Amino acid sequence: MEGPRAVKKEELQQLTDLINYVFRTSSGREADMHISFPLFISEENLNNLLVMVDNGKPVSHMGLWINDFSYFGQPIRVGSLGSVCTDPNYRRQGLATKLMDAVLDHLEAEGVDLLLVSGGRGLYQRAQCFKAGEVTWYNISKNSSLPRFEIVVNPPVEYLAELWSREPMHSHRELNNFKALVEAAPLPRCIQHQSTVYLAKIGNAPLAYIQALNAPNGGVLFYEWAGDRTVLLEIASYISNLPETREVTWPLPSWEKALHNLMPKFDAKVNRTEELSGTYRIIRFASFIEKISKYLQEHYGTNELQGFDEGDMQVLHYLDEELKLDRKNMSELLFSGLLPKNIPSKMKSLFLEVAPLPLPWPIGFDYI
Repeated sequence: MEGPRAVKKEELQQLTDLINYVFRTSSGREADMHISFPLFISEENLNNLLVMVDNGKPVSHMGLWINDFSYFGQPIRVGSLGSVCTDPNYRRQGLATKLMDAVLDHLEAEGVDLLLVSGGRGLYQRAQCFKAGEVTWYNISKNSSLPRFEIVVNPPVEYLAELWSREPMHSHRELNNFKALVEAAPLPRCIQHQSTVYLAKIGNAPLAYIQALNAPNGGVLFYEWAGDRTVLLEIASYISNLPETREVTWPLPSWEKALHNLMPKFDAKVNRTEELSGTYRIIRFASFIEKISKYLQEHYGTNELQGFDEGDMQVLHYLDEELKLDRKNMSELLFSGLLPKNIPSKMKSLFLEVAPLPLPWPIGFDYI
C-alpha cells in the first residue's frame, strides 16, 4: 500500500472512476462527479487530491480545494474537503484516517487558515472538525408586489462576478472559473435539482442576484446570493410569484442581519433554526485570530485580539486577560457565540458584542 500522497496525472482517470462509483454509479446515478466539480477533480488540482494506492490503483481518496478568501477585506486561505471515499474492498483498514492526518499536514503546509467540510461524519469529528454557527430557514410568501427592476434569467457571468467581488465575504473566482462553476452547478446537480440564476439590474448596472435550486415538485431553494439586500428580497418575491413555483425556502446564516430584519416586511415566515450544515476546523489558529482581530478593529473599534496554540489547547489574549479552551469550545465561542463559564469580564463584553463571527459557508457555487 502506497500513500498518503498526491494522485499522479496518469492515475486521475482511475481516481475519477472510484469517485464516480462511490458517489454515483453504485446507486444507479450518472457518473458525473467530474462534471459537477470541474475545477476540483482536474489535472490542475492534482497536488490537493490525496490518495492511498494499491498495485498502482487509487483505492481511497480525500480531496481539497484551496482558495483565497476575502473576509471583510482581510485575506484568509480557506480549504474545502470533498469526495472522501474508499473502494468497498478496502474499507475498515484505517485508510481514511491516514488520509485525514495527511490532509491536516497539507493544509498547514499550504498556509490554510480555515477548513470547511460539507459533511459531519465521525471521521471529521475525530479530526476536530466541529459543527458551528446558526442558520434560520425562511419561507417566502407569494404576494402582489412587482419588482422595480429588470429581472434577467441566467445572465452573463460577468454581472455575477462584479456583484460577487463586492460581497463582504467572498471566495476568489477568476472569471473563467466562475463560468465553469455556473455551468457545472455542483450543488443542484448533486441533489438532482435544476439551477437558475436570477439577476436584477438597471440598464447595464447589476444590482443583485440569487442562485435558485429548482426541485421537480416546484419547490425552490436559495443557496447563493450577492448584491443589495433589499433588491434580493424583491428577486425572492418575483421568484415566489412565478406560476411554476410552489414554495420558496431561503436559509440565512446569523450574520445576514439586514436580510433577517427585512424578512418580516416581505411576510416571510420562519420555518426552523439549526446549526450550519457541515463542519469546520481552524487550521492555523494564530494566523486566523490575527486576521479576525483586524476585522474586529475596523468594524467594531476593538482592541487587538491575539491567539496561539498551547499543546491541545487554544489561547486568546485580550487586553490583560487570557482565555484557554480546547478546540471545540473555542470554535463554539467564535462561531456560535457560546460563552464559556471561565471567560474573563472584558473578553465577555467583547464577544457579547461581536459573536458569533461570520463564517464562510460551503454552499452555492463553491460547494465541494
